[in-house]
Amino acid sequence: MHCKGVPVSTRYAVCAQVRLSTMADTDSLSAGRPEKLIRREEFLQRQSAARKKASEASLDGLVVYSRGGSAVDMHAEVFYLANHYSPHPYFADHQGLGSARSHAVLVLPVDGPATLIVDGPWWRPDLVVADDVRPAQDIGAEVARALRDSGLVGTRIGLVGTSFMSAAAYRGLQQHMSRKTSLVVADTLIEELRRVKSPAELEVLRRGALIGSRAVDAMMAAVGEGNREVDAVRAAADVIVGSGAVMYDMPTTSGRLAHHFLWSRLPTYDPYRPMERGDWFHADCYGAYGGYLWDFGRTTVVGGDPNEDQVVVLEASVSLVEYLTAIVRPGVTAGEVHQSGMQWLCEAVADTPLALDEEESPVLGHGLGLTWESPWLRPNDGVELEPGMYLALEGFLGVEGVGGVFHEDNGLVTPTGFETWSTARMRWW
Repeated sequence: MHCKGVPVSTRYAVCAQVRLSTMADTDSLSAGRPEKLIRREEFLQRQSAARKKASEASLDGLVVYSRGGSAVDMHAEVFYLANHYSPHPYFADHQGLGSARSHAVLVLPVDGPATLIVDGPWWRPDLVVADDVRPAQDIGAEVARALRDSGLVGTRIGLVGTSFMSAAAYRGLQQHMSRKTSLVVADTLIEELRRVKSPAELEVLRRGALIGSRAVDAMMAAVGEGNREVDAVRAAADVIVGSGAVMYDMPTTSGRLAHHFLWSRLPTYDPYRPMERGDWFHADCYGAYGGYLWDFGRTTVVGGDPNEDQVVVLEASVSLVEYLTAIVRPGVTAGEVHQSGMQWLCEAVADTPLALDEEESPVLGHGLGLTWESPWLRPNDGVELEPGMYLALEGFLGVEGVGGVFHEDNGLVTPTGFETWSTARMRWW
């Protein structure tokens, strides 16, 4: 889909009133610790559902890998099934300090006890849901031992989480496993279970959305002439840490670099350059509460007084997300939402410098939960939207010499449409 020359039929019209869900103030965050909101019975139900799916796939059991190491984008599967996260930093196997450190593995037979292998003795007995927990420094060897103890040698095993495993972890597993046992990659098996969120998960996500919204508001309020990108990030970080959540990252760009979605560097924000009046500034803010993510984006012009051309560009990404909220509903596919959003956007930017090619916006949103996940609002994605799916809807537009704008909100697919759960201010101009 190439957008040059498409006439404008709708000029940045707000196509729907964004409906905010009824939420309590963030004081409600004190009403229960997030790690206690999802009860043991729900984890056992998830394990039963995973066993059923494994059986339907002619598998005798599952070996489920996740990875922590203080990141919150590879922990999903074991956390979802057994309520365990490994914060231990990743050590390369060749250092001689163990094998597959920062990984956690759940061995889940179709018929038999669940065994959790952890990389240290500091697991939480008040949280973990497993029949047997085995601390080990050589993860691959202990997984192979658990397979033998579960009677799974010589059977057909689904391997879940290959995208989260290091190559060394995979090699370590193969090295110790019996060659009689067949490993079948089954990476989507648990993700399919995670698409539709339970009421308890939605409560955790709701609280995370409140924290993320307050963090974004603090960040954008700290954008000002003479301030640095790091000053805005620090304001948001204070909210996140003080609310009992985890800051993952807040990549920001401003000024001459603002046509980039982000700038590959450490840190992902500029700690040095004072911002100047009239600079573009945009940020992506993502973190986790109780293991579940929020993912918000906002844009402004330093000084809060954009010129007419800047307003046109600023409105493009915000109005795109507003349009997407109006067309998301159960029964449509993720690919259909993407196609409709791109058609609207092509018309909206047709007479602006933002000549758009679909390759520049391959994704207009995605599922969100314990990680960035299906469904993906991208071309030809056939996943049908269902009530209980939690989505991030987003739009980035950037052209060198013009600037860049990014807007992203999160919310819930309901029986009748989409309910935005972000309470952050949408327009900072």
